[in-house]
Amino acid sequence: MTADLHRSTHLRAAAWVPDDDPERPWEHAIRPAAQWLWKRSEAEGSPPLLVTNAKNAAGWGYADFDEIIRAGGHATPQSRTHHDRGPVLAFAPTERSLLLAMNLARGHSLAIVEGSLLSLREWAATAQAVNLLTGHTVESRIAPEVRDDLESAIFYGGRNGWTGPDEKAHVRSHLAEHIKKGRLTPDQAAAYVLSSPSVSDRGAKRLREMLRVVAEGHPR
Repeated sequence: MTADLHRSTHLRAAAWVPDDDPERPWEHAIRPAAQWLWKRSEAEGSPPLLVTNAKNAAGWGYADFDEIIRAGGHATPQSRTHHDRGPVLAFAPTERSLLLAMNLARGHSLAIVEGSLLSLREWAATAQAVNLLTGHTVESRIAPEVRDDLESAIFYGGRNGWTGPDEKAHVRSHLAEHIKKGRLTPDQAAAYVLSSPSVSDRGAKRLREMLRVVAEGHPR
């Protein structure tokens, strides 16, 4: 099965519903994600699992959530319960809950319903996630030379979350100019690095905040 996994996310398949219509009811975004996940669950022979930011998802009134919870359970970043890996539906994830969902779905499939807390376009492009509203994957808006510098930043400082002065200097020297020239945004950078197994949720947040300082014209 390893040969079928994505090289960086280690997922068998990925799909998402973008948060691109403020008038779209949540249930209309959840339904295609749940339907896709049930098909993946059957193909993979594992029950689906729900990942959210809050523990009370069972009381939100979404039948698709309730069915998934009954079948495979519900996990949050605060959960203490152990869950087996399997296909996952992640609802409106933050950096922390996205990485939890990716870990639980490792070797399986992941469907994401995007919310307002975390932009996922660049993650979806890197993960080759299918847009469940169009049936197509999305292209990255990051130019190849900028992606090369992001990969360099991940290699040099991703594992320790860019905490040291050398790693921070490396980010400034490789990414600051892209931010200033409008070739990269802090949110794009954070979403891109989250597709790497080397980067933690705290690391992605730290990178975004560093680049926001650059964008605001007050480099540290």
